[in-house]
Amino acid sequence: MYIDFHNHLDFYTNETIDKAINIINNEKIKTIACSMDEKSYVKNLEISNKSKYIIPIFGIHPWNVDKGKYNLENLEKYIKTTPLIGEVGLDFHWVEDKSTYENQIRVFKYFLECAKKYNKYINVHTKGAEELVLDLIKKYDVSNQTIIHWYSGDRDNLLKLIDLKCYFTASVDLYSNIKTIEIIKEIPVSKLLAETDGPTALQWVNDVYGMPNEIKSVYKYICKVKDVDLEAFKFSCKENLIKITNSI
Repeated sequence: MYIDFHNHLDFYTNETIDKAINIINNEKIKTIACSMDEKSYVKNLEISNKSKYIIPIFGIHPWNVDKGKYNLENLEKYIKTTPLIGEVGLDFHWVEDKSTYENQIRVFKYFLECAKKYNKYINVHTKGAEELVLDLIKKYDVSNQTIIHWYSGDRDNLLKLIDLKCYFTASVDLYSNIKTIEIIKEIPVSKLLAETDGPTALQWVNDVYGMPNEIKSVYKYICKVKDVDLEAFKFSCKENLIKITNSI
């Protein structure tokens, strides 16, 4: 079994979503469908009705925190039922408007509180805010429930996050990005997960529209970089999925 720990199925177009779902079903790819906000989560729930392999999860992406002034307590009904929380976090790199940072932090703190309260794993975006994310997950005591999505920060914070027993996803730039390869070399295999961040991430990397079976290439390159057997890594990911979602 292949497992994609971070995909955005709601990003697929009306012309491509059925093809994506067919690939997931035919190739039995367990797929965690991360959400950007409430609307995104509702769409992922609808998509999941077409496949037993899709796991929709709820979060408010840092890019979207200022697209709605959230009464955060109203989100708790979603958090109670989602298998894990995501995608949430901070982005001080791609988001250039610093006036949004305070609200990003407010929303992220709320999700951290809920992750602790409900004992949920949490899928975290860290771009340009790695040190603050590190400090906050320590403060809220959720580091061993934290999945760091596609880490690209400095080595010092990486090693601290590894020491805190965080999980990490490796993504589609592993094929060619030397820095990413060096990052993956540092992470213990037992804490390493695979993702596509599909469908648009692969477009960003090499201008190819990403379909769900791209996850096979991610597994292949992880095994090459870590010098591990493919079946052994697939087993590790399966064990982690059971732990993270309490399902299989």
